[in-house]
Amino acid sequence: MEFNSFLHRSPSVNDRGHVRPKKWQYRVTQLNWHELCVTKSVPTFGRQKINLMIKNEQITGKMIKFTLASIILSLSFAAASGQVSGNVAIQSDYVWRGLTQNEEDISFQGGFDFEDETGFYAGIWGANVNFGGASTEADLYLGFGNEIEGFEYDVGLIEYTYHGSSLASDNNFTEFYVSGGYAGFGLSYAFGDEFGDNVEVSYGFDLEGISIGAAYGDYEDSHEYWTLGVSGEVEGIGWDLSLWDVDMDDGSDVDSSIVFTISKSL
Repeated sequence: MEFNSFLHRSPSVNDRGHVRPKKWQYRVTQLNWHELCVTKSVPTFGRQKINLMIKNEQITGKMIKFTLASIILSLSFAAASGQVSGNVAIQSDYVWRGLTQNEEDISFQGGFDFEDETGFYAGIWGANVNFGGASTEADLYLGFGNEIEGFEYDVGLIEYTYHGSSLASDNNFTEFYVSGGYAGFGLSYAFGDEFGDNVEVSYGFDLEGISIGAAYGDYEDSHEYWTLGVSGEVEGIGWDLSLWDVDMDDGSDVDSSIVFTISKSL
């Protein structure tokens, strides 16, 4: 599951120009509300709101456990008829949907994927990050993808989990996604309960062993983004050079970025 742009999360920009995830900002409100409950009594509607917040957190935790259990169970049943592969990569910056996830520092990434002959797949992917108290991202995903007379399609879900401090897990969220492609053109749609939907259109082609591609995405209630990239392979080592640009909905300034990636399939 390498470098599929619609499968990775995106932060918003604070007033100092740095990035942090929207859910981290929302969590500050939650913490202040819980602190209020400890120091003073609250009316009935306040207790109901607290119970709802706690219930939502419990549901999120159950979703993470369910996703992980589903992946493990699916791998156990399908291992006999499928294959497992791995991937590692180094990026000059971990950029997703146009915004850095690592404060513009180098990111080390890797994962394992299982896929069987029917098109079912599942896996785990990780990277170092730097936002909202998180230092590590670990994504769990499963889905189904195949091709019918030149039309490629993919449906699935991904659970984004974050680690590194007591606040890191507050960034966790789930997205469902569906995508299709034909003759180099692609369209993807990702949605979840925590953030806005994301729609992305893309086009790519190969030219003398070099892949060239471009994409435009609209991340609801956050920003629009554009990317143009070229990629290839030399002696089994993959390389990718991409230009990203962003237009924030709130008018914040975000610099364009150029990302270089070296990767290797295992």
